Amino acid sequence: MTKEDNFTCAKFRVRLFLSVDLSGSTAFKNSMKGVELDSASPRWVTTFETFYRDFPARLNDAYTRSITLDSDTDDRPKLWKAVGDELVFCSRVKNRKSVIIALNAFIQTLEGYRKLLQDESLALDLKGAGWLATFPEPNRAVNLRNSGEASDFLTASEALESAADATPFEYDFLGKAIDTGFRIASFAKPERFVLSVQLARLLASCEPKQGFAYEIRFEETRSLKGVNGGEAYPILYVDTLNHMKTISIREDERLFLGQSVAPDRKLLRRYLDTYCSVVGTEEICLPETAGEAECEPPQCYTDIRKKISDHLEAEKHRGKDNDVDEASDDGSNGSIPKGPGLMK
Repeated sequence: MTKEDNFTCAKFRVRLFLSVDLSGSTAFKNSMKGVELDSASPRWVTTFETFYRDFPARLNDAYTRSITLDSDTDDRPKLWKAVGDELVFCSRVKNRKSVIIALNAFIQTLEGYRKLLQDESLALDLKGAGWLATFPEPNRAVNLRNSGEASDFLTASEALESAADATPFEYDFLGKAIDTGFRIASFAKPERFVLSVQLARLLASCEPKQGFAYEIRFEETRSLKGVNGGEAYPILYVDTLNHMKTISIREDERLFLGQSVAPDRKLLRRYLDTYCSVVGTEEICLPETAGEAECEPPQCYTDIRKKISDHLEAEKHRGKDNDVDEASDDGSNGSIPKGPGLMK
């Protein structure tokens, strides 16, 4: 990263967000087992502390084991924030292979951690969700730092976005895709990992041989306040049934409801293409692997890139003008400072 990056419009980038939430946490905190002392703290405190520490470490290990030559090692999910009982990770993804590797590692970690909770006879489970968001338009990274060099990084600059890629926990991410992501995460259940429309659309364009073997399922459409102009939002998900004690019940319920067969991937892709066209959502396009050429950025980024560049250029010159003014004030430019009693 160079100093000039702070005055350069950020390159178009895509970030994958992955959320995992402890299910049953409120009941556990108030249960006899949850409140019993485990050393100096109640059992629920040490259980949550272990979750905050171990889940990210296990995810990192699972991703490392999954990396292939045609992915990108920089696309590793990193912890963005903890929201109560929920951990949210994000990573900049540059190709579909990296999206698939991250998703596979995340779901495997979620299901594996569920088994650990069961082995300890804890009345807790995990549920998850995933979504995509594009930057610096229509979503933005926001600087939370108030000291150090990074505190001066400008919004929508390459310096800010690159820093947010490296250490997302020091930044916030705002925009309609972020809002939608948290909304759809509320529909997650232990047996289903919920996908945003844009993430499901990208995955539906991938062949199973590319490594994403999960079937994308469609439940229903739900109205989400403030999302897509009131057009009902499709609830899409993949199964996370492994190690669930109720797996046979869930499978029978699907059979009785006529939901045992997932939609054909091509038909689902056609539906999502049409849906996005109706609500005005641009497609998120990524190359298949790291060795392929980058896709053209969407129109929303192309339309605003010049405005961002002009704004950052103006900020650059304003900074130079301020430096000159400060130099004039202290006489460092070699001129004689003027003031009362100095000039006759």
